[in-house]
Amino acid sequence: MRRLPWLNALLLVVVAALGAFVYLKPSVDSRNENALSKLKASEANTIRIERPGAGAISLEKKSGGWKVTAPLSARADETRVQRLLSIVEAKSAAKMPATELARFELDPPSATLTIGKQAFSFGMVNSLTREQYVMTDGAVYVVNPRFGAGLPATPVDLASKQLFGPDEIPSRIALKDFSLEQRDGKWTLTPAPAGDLSQDDYARWADGWRFASALRAEPFVGGKPRQDIEVRLKSGTVITLGILASGASLVLTRPDEKLQYYFNIETAKRLLSPPGARTSQAAKK
Repeated sequence: MRRLPWLNALLLVVVAALGAFVYLKPSVDSRNENALSKLKASEANTIRIERPGAGAISLEKKSGGWKVTAPLSARADETRVQRLLSIVEAKSAAKMPATELARFELDPPSATLTIGKQAFSFGMVNSLTREQYVMTDGAVYVVNPRFGAGLPATPVDLASKQLFGPDEIPSRIALKDFSLEQRDGKWTLTPAPAGDLSQDDYARWADGWRFASALRAEPFVGGKPRQDIEVRLKSGTVITLGILASGASLVLTRPDEKLQYYFNIETAKRLLSPPGARTSQAAKK
């Protein structure tokens, strides 16, 4: 008889859970698949992300790719952008009228993603079905929570970690003690190397800069660089990078983007040493 109170409590929990499921579950045929949008990701040109109590984040598709335009200006991480756009291709097993929004925690929503002119508002994640409620175009859908999880917490989360954009190809990289320059398709190191280096050696080193990817990117917080690095692109544009730190990690700033990039020590050694040089002491300069 002593077990009866525990059994009754357990039954109450089960009944409550089933009640919540019935209350929140869609009253539609779950065999049908409902598209959330008629948009195509490739045709989108603008993205806007809004959260209660936070400033809006805006992105635009421009000639060089996606850009974060507010509240900061930066090249956007294309992978993160495609993750945002993927919701236009989402399908839902359920479609419900956009009524009694409070039960879906959509009044107000936790976040709103607007792609072009279509807004997607995110509500709660159902603890039983592990699906998230999303409202768009006057209806509520259930979708995989990965769409909501892909929304950035801060604007800088969308900034590209690539030091250079895909159309920014260095033709000259000048550090304090040496420079590498390409003229008429041929690379030249100044001062001349002590060893025998090939054009492939120079090209690999230059590509190390061209494709350098940081651990993270953050807004530039100020400070005088310890050293400048001048990079001339094939387009003729000159970009001046600043070394803010080069000890346990390498921190480079791009004043034109008002961002600073953090690289690990191994990357620092490769970037700061001339082609063909030993890199054990490079990061300590």
